[in-house]
Amino acid sequence: MDAKGPFSGFSEVPHTADIAIDVYAPDLPGLFRAAAMGLYHILGIRKGTGEPESVHFSIEEIDEESLLVSFLNELLYYANKGQVAEDSDINITGRSLEADLNLLATIAQEKEIKAATFNNLKIARKHDGLRARIVFDI
Repeated sequence: MDAKGPFSGFSEVPHTADIAIDVYAPDLPGLFRAAAMGLYHILGIRKGTGEPESVHFSIEEIDEESLLVSFLNELLYYANKGQVAEDSDINITGRSLEADLNLLATIAQEKEIKAATFNNLKIARKHDGLRARIVFDI
């Protein structure tokens, strides 16, 4: 990672009844990847080894926040099937998302999450990139 360049990531933040993360990245696909990393962190997923399964999906929504929620809920669908995205190629154009995932089998998962929510969700554009707080229903 280049310390002088833009970076992506997430941090878990306290929330009354659910679990929340703050995510940040220089661009929208990076923000979605950081959100996925945060989701997997909260789930406590440990991935296995073996041949990954390639999966492609498309999402069209009314705005970027809806795209993010739908994307994370799609990842939750695969997590509930015992699969985790090892690598992802995410393309976002307007209100459409195209994702190519390489899914590996999971060998452990510590927590359950019902869904990503719209609870106070707003993707904010800052001078150093994008930020969002995502609340997950547990």
